[in-house]
Amino acid sequence: MLDRPPARPLAILLALTALLAARAQAAPPQFVPVGDPIEAELRILDLDAGGADSSGLALPHLDAWPLEVRGLLGVRGRAGGLDGWRGLAARRVRRELERDADGALSGEGPTSTPRLLQRAWPGDQRLEVSAGFEGERDVDDSPGGVGRDWLDGSGLHVRAGVQVDHWFLYSHLFAGELHGVRAFSDPLVANSDVALSTEESYVAYSSGTAWDLQLGRSRWSWGPGEEGSLLLSRTAAPLNGLMLHARLEAVRLDAFAFDATTDPGSGEQLAAHRLEWQPWDNTRLGVSEAARYHAGGWQGVYLAGVVPYALAQRLLDQDHPDTTGTLRNNVMVSMDASVRVADGSRIYGELLIDDLHARTAMIPNKYGWQLGWNGAGEVLGTRVSWNAEATWLSRYVYTSYFGRTFEADGMPIGFPTGPGSRRLRSRVTWDPGGDWQLEAVAARTRRGAEGIDDPFVPGGTVPDPSSLAGVVQETRTLDGTIRFWPASGVDVSVRAGREWIDGLAHVAGASSADWRGALALRLTR
Repeated sequence: MLDRPPARPLAILLALTALLAARAQAAPPQFVPVGDPIEAELRILDLDAGGADSSGLALPHLDAWPLEVRGLLGVRGRAGGLDGWRGLAARRVRRELERDADGALSGEGPTSTPRLLQRAWPGDQRLEVSAGFEGERDVDDSPGGVGRDWLDGSGLHVRAGVQVDHWFLYSHLFAGELHGVRAFSDPLVANSDVALSTEESYVAYSSGTAWDLQLGRSRWSWGPGEEGSLLLSRTAAPLNGLMLHARLEAVRLDAFAFDATTDPGSGEQLAAHRLEWQPWDNTRLGVSEAARYHAGGWQGVYLAGVVPYALAQRLLDQDHPDTTGTLRNNVMVSMDASVRVADGSRIYGELLIDDLHARTAMIPNKYGWQLGWNGAGEVLGTRVSWNAEATWLSRYVYTSYFGRTFEADGMPIGFPTGPGSRRLRSRVTWDPGGDWQLEAVAARTRRGAEGIDDPFVPGGTVPDPSSLAGVVQETRTLDGTIRFWPASGVDVSVRAGREWIDGLAHVAGASSADWRGALALRLTR
């Protein structure tokens, strides 16, 4: 294992950027990225039974990210007229969007502040630059923990966007922590893991309302899960890909096609497409399909996004018979639903099917499911919101014995616990005011000894897919967070908690109990 880098280079970056960092956070006028702070506020606004008529939230789809900013601009005009739990969410969303609303700030309530550089000219031409410090310092001395270390991405961040008519070029670069960089590149600071990198840089085109595309590097998320989803999860590594989105407004239907390369060195590709439909104001339904395949580049039959991937391999075999198995793909399908059952309450679920073998018992079934509940309300004039989520994955899900595993950079593209796992998670968040937030998260995870690199090989004994292999490791965590978020570009939080592990490293009788904590900062202008 590589030695951890000294904290001094990042401490110097923090000191320098603290002098420049003021009160603004750069968000591209084209897309809201996965993990943006307003994501949680949008989920709360989606609990409003009044919908767009109440909050002004004109959101075509909420279960497929990145999210187009144009669908959110309606919230600016309505936020001032809302109160209670709706009003707080709407005001926080508005202050993120005001800089992109013709360059004017309303001056009402909590407002955002200008970016480091922001210019707009006639003909839909814009230039925006933001800089600041973002990072998280973890303290985790448990077995397998990170010790005391900065997390990847901690350091100086620069965001720059250029818009010309319908085209938008965006780059989010950071000079900071990137664990293991010395194994594949030269660090910026000798004998450290401080490097220049990006997790979000792309070129995009938007027609206005009907369709848009994004080509570059980003994170992607499909499904209603808060912590993560089953097919394409926010917890996965950033991917280099092409996303095409089209909307049929007449029936409130959104279609997505996504293509990415998971391993450029070996020609491992990922293709996915999704339909998300809102038949009623309180209901969203989604169906997604993804395929892992091997090729020197993106294949047209996958790239088009209109051919079911279950047929793609057959069509390629028909055009050129495959005698070596190189064209063999691994296909997964997911279905999800999200329903607002009452004002302030929404339930959701997702079903993942990797392999179902109804005609033979020679290969195990591979599948998973997730159920969740989001809610928000008021207690003594303050906002309380919550989430409860259960995720269940069978043995061998995401795995492939012929090399088409659903993983990138060693992590599942789907839910982060990987195959053979059960996870229960609950969250309660209290906002005593617009600037402060307190949160408690409890979770229990049970994982079998098999991981994403342990596929089932035909010919062996077929196990019960609902069982857990070997000695089960059970992890229980309890974390509390205090957050100070007075403006778009000032976001500071302190987290402390405890972790208990039984069956540590899948060894019977081994256990641990350790404290952990973190300091997270977002200071940007």
